Order: sequence, then structure tokens, then C-alpha cells
Amino acid sequence: MVAHCGFPNRLPSPRTQSIIVSEMMNRLDKLLSGIDRTARILEIGASHNPAAPKAEGWQTYILDYAPQEELKRIYQAQGVTSDKIEPVDFVWIGGPIHETIPTQLHGTFRACIVSHVLEHLPNPILFFQSVDRLLAQDGVISFALPDKRCCFDFFRPFTLSPAWIEAYESKSQRHSHRALFEHFAYQVTNGDRVMWDQWAGVKQLNLRDDLAHAKSLADGAGFSETAPYMDCHAWCFTPASFKLLILELGMLGLINFHVAQIYPTDGGEFIGSLARGPDLQATQQLRIDLLKATVAELGEQKAQMQKRYKFKALPHRAVRKLARLRSH
Repeated sequence: MVAHCGFPNRLPSPRTQSIIVSEMMNRLDKLLSGIDRTARILEIGASHNPAAPKAEGWQTYILDYAPQEELKRIYQAQGVTSDKIEPVDFVWIGGPIHETIPTQLHGTFRACIVSHVLEHLPNPILFFQSVDRLLAQDGVISFALPDKRCCFDFFRPFTLSPAWIEAYESKSQRHSHRALFEHFAYQVTNGDRVMWDQWAGVKQLNLRDDLAHAKSLADGAGFSETAPYMDCHAWCFTPASFKLLILELGMLGLINFHVAQIYPTDGGEFIGSLARGPDLQATQQLRIDLLKATVAELGEQKAQMQKRYKFKALPHRAVRKLARLRSH
């Protein structure tokens, strides 16, 4: 390749190219990428900020946990602008998602949009199985997820597929005591605010709750069908760990989706899409590669800690000395 106009004579790496493209797109560009405005869309949990508003001509059906007027009351009480809340077509009151939607619409949706929904679901595998019944053959799931490295889940471990399988096999409809306790006990603040978009600059990391109070909150959750529902971040992800989850559950035949696209993390979240069907490149080697990629992502988190908080790793001599002391 011949260099022109002073530019280097080689192309950026695929990862660099992906980051450049991502930075040129805004959040909605990513969420709605490849979705036609005339296509029938199911947006789940649109709440006060729908990605594909009916008011802008999108052929969107909204599924949420409450009707429009109740959602407005809830968000107004929290001081959140409710002007964008749209009429809710399907009110979900529990159970498989597809049972809330008329059967004549099953298999007709070209896209399902879930923005900051998956991390809240007590039973994600059941959710994917339901959405599989609702989507057309070429339908996609467009998602946005918090990157645990950049938000209040900062210190929590990423979720592996056995956790989702356990929730599925136990037919979970509510969050476990473990998930609630972990959510409250390890929620991080940035100074005096709940932490979000950590790369934007951290003042000081603090834990929001003391351990005893966090446990009391989890202990107070009701687990019967009649008890009030308590929400939390049940699952934590990085881009590579989420790819691994989807890959492994597809390999086991528990879900019928594969990752079609994931954009680099931006603003504390990563956005992408899932297509129907198995991953044709699924291998044991790909599992290893994704596990290695996850470790690399956690290495980026460590590097940010060293940069932001002047954290220094122990020198090798100190590590060896500490190991000897522990052995005695």
C-alpha cells in the first residue's frame, strides 16, 4: 500500500477500526443499527427514554412492568422527566415474556430492543427462549449493558454461564438472596454519587452501604409470589464475558442466539446485537480466547486503577516475602 498525504502506509488494526467507527456513532445509532423504521419492533423496559419512539414514526410495541400513567407517576416522584414515556402495549406481571403478548404477534417482530434490562432479569435464559418465539426468522436483539468495570459493579466478579443455568433450572422469578446481598454490599460510589462511567474520572471510591445494612436489605426481601418485588443488578458483564455467556449457552442448546456485533464500551455501557441461530464458529478454542480476552479487559481495569488512584503493585520481592509469611 502506498502512503498518501502523510498518513501511515498501513491500516489500523481491526480493534482500532472498530473503536473509530464506534466513536463516530451516537448511542441510538448503535442501538438501532440495521433496524428499519418500518419494521415491527418490541422494546422491553423502555421506561422514560424509549430508543425507538412511536412518536418519531417507529413501528414499536412497548412491554413494561406498568401502564403509561403509572410509569409517569413513578418517574415524576423520582424527579425524572416523564414527557417521553409512551403508551405501554403489554404490561408484564411475571412469567415468560411471550405469554404476555398475543399469539398472533409471535414470530412477527424484526427486532427486540433491551437497554439495561438483561442485568436485572432473574432468569435470563427463559427470557431469551421467550424472545426467540417472538422474533421473525431474521429478527435481532439489540442490547445495551453496563460494563462492570465502569459502573457501581466495579468490584464484583463477572457472571459465568453456570449462574444463569442455575437460575433457569430453579425456575427463578425473583432475585436470590445472594444476588441482592451482593448488589447492596458491593455497590460503589464515586465520591458521594453512585458510580457510573468510571473512565470519565473518579474522585474517590467508596462502598455505598456498610455490610450489616446491606445484609438487612437482602434479608428483608420477600420471596413469595405475593411479596413486593425487589430489583437489583443480578449479573455483571464485560464485553468479552458477555460474548462467552452467549457462546456457551448456545453451545449447550439453551438459547438460539449468537453475538452479531458488540461496540467498544463507551459512557459506562457497551451496545451490540444478537442474531438468531447458533454460532457457527463455536469451539473450545473460542471459549479459551474469550476467557483470555476477559482477563485482558480486567487488566485494563487494573491499569485505570493505577492511573487514577496511584495504585502500585507490590514488587516481586515483596510478593515472595508475603507468600513465605503466609506459609508459616
